[in-house]
Amino acid sequence: MKHGFIGFGNLARAIYEGLKEEEGMTFAYFARSRKEVPISFYEKLEQLVDFSDVLWLAVKPQDLGGILAQLKKCNREGKTIVSPVAGKSIAYIERYLGKEQLVVRIMPNLAMAYRMSVTAFTANRPADEKAREIFTLLGKLGKAVELEESGFDLFTSVFGSGPAFILAFIQIFKDKMQEFNLPGPLLDELLLELTRGTTRYFTENQQAHSIEELIRNITSKGGTTQAGLEYFRTHKIGKHFEGVLDAARSRSEEMSRNGG
Repeated sequence: MKHGFIGFGNLARAIYEGLKEEEGMTFAYFARSRKEVPISFYEKLEQLVDFSDVLWLAVKPQDLGGILAQLKKCNREGKTIVSPVAGKSIAYIERYLGKEQLVVRIMPNLAMAYRMSVTAFTANRPADEKAREIFTLLGKLGKAVELEESGFDLFTSVFGSGPAFILAFIQIFKDKMQEFNLPGPLLDELLLELTRGTTRYFTENQQAHSIEELIRNITSKGGTTQAGLEYFRTHKIGKHFEGVLDAARSRSEEMSRNGG
């Protein structure tokens, strides 16, 4: 299978890193400039289209219309279009390329590079054999889930943007830990162990216990954890964080309305 990336930013690189060891796959890309990556570079979009079986639309939302206008002129017979572009619907792509074009819309995150992404999948012909091949491929890059396109805005806020929000929360811990007067790299190591241990605790126990139960298992009556959690609940910090997710979803919905 030949994969062509239109644009080669962080997400395209993550997809490539996740797939590069798969047998029977070759890769190429078209971008404004050549990147330091050991795959073929095409200066013209039509050359990449001729090469590819699967075309990944790895561009910014504001650039997608221009790319689709160019793709419209290319021979795309038998090609699969895969779009991870936030806020841009299948219908938007079809307005340029037609309803006969097989379009797969996905919402991944950069953890694809480590085969640990949570990725939403939908398609204009979800039962098509080539669409199923993409779904299987996404399963090799983490956890893939079929989702109605109406759910993509919320999915984007939770799983597409989610890693940045979780890291922002971890940054709060690191900022507070400056009081230890320890070197920054050591603080990062300590935080990494904290997140690894917490994730392992959740992984090992989530089938038998709810998150609330797992929190209670850490909490001693009248102790430090209880004091912190009471502050968390009294000040409705969870609601504030929910507002972060709502803001991201609203932006995705806005992008969809403005030509999506």
